[in-house]
Amino acid sequence: MIKALIHKYRTQLGDSAWSILGLVLMNAVAQIAVYPFLGRSLGEVGYGDMLYLMAYINIVTVSVGCAANLARMTAPAEEREQNNGDYHLFLLLVCALGIPFCLLIRKFGGVQMDDLTTLSYYLLFVMMAFRYYADVAYKITLNYKRYFLYYLSISIGYAIGTVLVWKTGTNAWPLAILPGEALGVLFAFAWGKTLRARALRPSARMRHVWRVIAIFCVSEGITQLIFNADRLLLQFLIGSTAVTAYYLATLVGKTVSLVSTPLNSVLIGYLVRYDGSLTRRMMKWIVLGSLVAFAVLTGVCLVGGYILLLWLYPDQLATVGLPLLLMGSLAQVIFFTTGILTVILIRFAKQAYQVYINGFYGLCFFGVGIPAALLGGVWGFSLAMVGINFARWLLAVFLGWRWAHISERAAAHGSELHE
Repeated sequence: MIKALIHKYRTQLGDSAWSILGLVLMNAVAQIAVYPFLGRSLGEVGYGDMLYLMAYINIVTVSVGCAANLARMTAPAEEREQNNGDYHLFLLLVCALGIPFCLLIRKFGGVQMDDLTTLSYYLLFVMMAFRYYADVAYKITLNYKRYFLYYLSISIGYAIGTVLVWKTGTNAWPLAILPGEALGVLFAFAWGKTLRARALRPSARMRHVWRVIAIFCVSEGITQLIFNADRLLLQFLIGSTAVTAYYLATLVGKTVSLVSTPLNSVLIGYLVRYDGSLTRRMMKWIVLGSLVAFAVLTGVCLVGGYILLLWLYPDQLATVGLPLLLMGSLAQVIFFTTGILTVILIRFAKQAYQVYINGFYGLCFFGVGIPAALLGGVWGFSLAMVGINFARWLLAVFLGWRWAHISERAAAHGSELHE
């Protein structure tokens, strides 16, 4: 049976493998070469400032780039494959707004930035906004071997940037990351015609396209804000020891969650070509698959996390402990499993569902996470995160089931299903 399934879905498995391999390569270069080098060259305080400043860029550019990406992938086929101008003009508008954004951070961010650092910081803002959008070219064409080459070009750029900063001795740390982001964008636009046709020509539906992007921006913005908020919240409410403990407890879980990014890319690429609708039978399999993933992946993260702590962080092993490691792993597994379910809902159901799910998650994160941390410390916070992530998954399942029921009823009556 397993052999038959592998044969049936070998194309999808191959696509996933290429995507995961490219993403792992890119992150390996970043985590093994770029960031450790910057940590050594900038020192503890300077490296902390860099991570703090990167948080601003990540929240904005990842949100905007992924929103434009998702909006295009969920557009009708004729618009998805031909209409570039609406998306590019939106990103250019964001890049223009990035000028005062970066200047405000320089003025009021509490971190010293010289002219070269400020300029390279802004250019990094621009390139990252386009880079998180640009891989849509390979999702549309389902060319995942070229997707790997896209990640390879980013990795090469990271290596070039690291050598550049090392040889010049500059403190302008964005220059270590900027070449990688720029090469990724250049590769996506230069290799293939997908993103070049009518690159700056708006369509008659530009207002609608921008409205859809805005909806995704809100949802992605909430996700990125919260993804970076746990360390900020724990530092403010408890202290640096709690930040270290929770970071190590979730380290393997967050690393495994990187796999969901290429899986989502492959999944949405195939779902947009599927003409059927979401059914309750499909939802039953999704729920069952989620529960199996919770058990299996949490076990993998628990064992892997313990080995990692024993090998690399033996002094912190007692501080973290197995119970906290279990809770941290489970919370992350539920988080990215729900993310995959959300991608399915984006394809079949209302696009606003993503806003509902992530908005609910944001309210719970701050509404429950803050008192849990104050009353129970890092342990209380970790328990709260498990509960919050599970509630987010339940909401996604409820919305999916509701939409499946509505679509089946509409099909039975021969009527069209409208959002």
